Amino acid sequence: MATGFWGRILRALLKSDDSDQSASAASPNVTAADSVVGESTVAAAAGLTRRAFEAPHLLPVGKQSESAGSGRQTQSDDASGSSSGRTSLAVAARREARRRARENERLRLQAIRRTDRLNRDITYLGQGVSGWLNERVSDEERLRQSGLPVLATPADVARALGISLRSLRGLAFHAEVTRLNNYVRFTIPKRSGGVRVLQAPQRRLAAVQQWILREILDRLPVSAQAQGFVRGRSVVTNAALHCGQAVVLNLDVQEFFPSIPFARVRRVFISAGYSKCVATILALVCTECPRQELTFEGRRLWVASGPRGLPQGACTSPALSNLVCLRLDRRLQGLSARLGLVYSRYADDLTFSGPAELRQRVGAVLKSVTGILQAEGLQVHPGKTRVQPRSTAQLVTGLVVNDRPGVRRDEVRRIRAILHRAAREGLQAQNREGHPNFRAWLCGRIGWIGQSRPELGQQFLQQLNALQ
Repeated sequence: MATGFWGRILRALLKSDDSDQSASAASPNVTAADSVVGESTVAAAAGLTRRAFEAPHLLPVGKQSESAGSGRQTQSDDASGSSSGRTSLAVAARREARRRARENERLRLQAIRRTDRLNRDITYLGQGVSGWLNERVSDEERLRQSGLPVLATPADVARALGISLRSLRGLAFHAEVTRLNNYVRFTIPKRSGGVRVLQAPQRRLAAVQQWILREILDRLPVSAQAQGFVRGRSVVTNAALHCGQAVVLNLDVQEFFPSIPFARVRRVFISAGYSKCVATILALVCTECPRQELTFEGRRLWVASGPRGLPQGACTSPALSNLVCLRLDRRLQGLSARLGLVYSRYADDLTFSGPAELRQRVGAVLKSVTGILQAEGLQVHPGKTRVQPRSTAQLVTGLVVNDRPGVRRDEVRRIRAILHRAAREGLQAQNREGHPNFRAWLCGRIGWIGQSRPELGQQFLQQLNALQ
């Protein structure tokens, strides 16, 4: 070891390495960066020593004579210091490698614990929707009385659906920006112009939504005024309620499904008796944000462009809209009863009918109905309000209701003419509007006629089947 003044300098430079030597016995690996740092420290000390021999006047006054007479001893001290530096470098490298090994092990165990927790529970499903995931008490008695599956926790939901918690989390997670998309988005033209955006769920999500519809939603009661998407009710039963009235008033709700928010859907499941945790999960599975497709750094992203609502294309949306509108139907039915009117709703089509006095009171009725809709978070479509006196063809959900529900006469005449000409000229020659699948379109129109006139619909269908 170095002695004297320069020995003390070297020991001071390496003091921090020596002080931890006892804690660093296990590291077999030395990184390139560690080697560079250690060797530069020793080289710096050696450089100071060489410069001191070349300029001994720079030493403290009391040490100049000692330095001048100790050249050979100092060279020996330099060699000893370099050896000590290399030893300390190896110790430091082993200590760093052991620290890294401990950190890697900590991260590995943390990942195992996180994976285990993710496989056992769901405690977070995105910003703004996860606050109730720890509230897990369901009203089991009410659920059993309603014939509903008893679910209180995320594990209960996953088990009932026959999927893992990880899969359930992926289907329910709310993200403002995501690379995964559970819906296929496409547009179809509207009769009134423009396009309608449809969101069809992917296969896994569709299967889960079908289970929710079958096991939960179809077992919950809806109002008597809701005529759409209810077993035993149809456009015909809806139209029949307004037959023979002096005046028929039709209104349309604008953006009906997307206007029903996540919070209202969650409230449906809570009202049924489910815990807030389960209600949150089920509501997330049944709602979605409108999204825009973007490309960023070569990756396709889906960015939310609005709040979560009922997607047009999910099998659960019609049933949920009826359940959400229970209060709306009660309020509009109360208004109608006070005014002596008949009220019904087929999805987003609202119909009021009554005596001739209704025509003079249309303004007041519209104002009251608009106020109730706005209180429920809905808006009247400004271009789809119709007042139909008995002197005109009164239409309710596409059927004429002046006397009895029926298809318009001009529609019946058109289909009869197409079938008659097709028997002579061929079916495809009648496709003057360019329908991609003319037979399917014609079959749909015949089915529409058959809803109100079954015998005529059957006759037309036999004529169609006889065509090549």
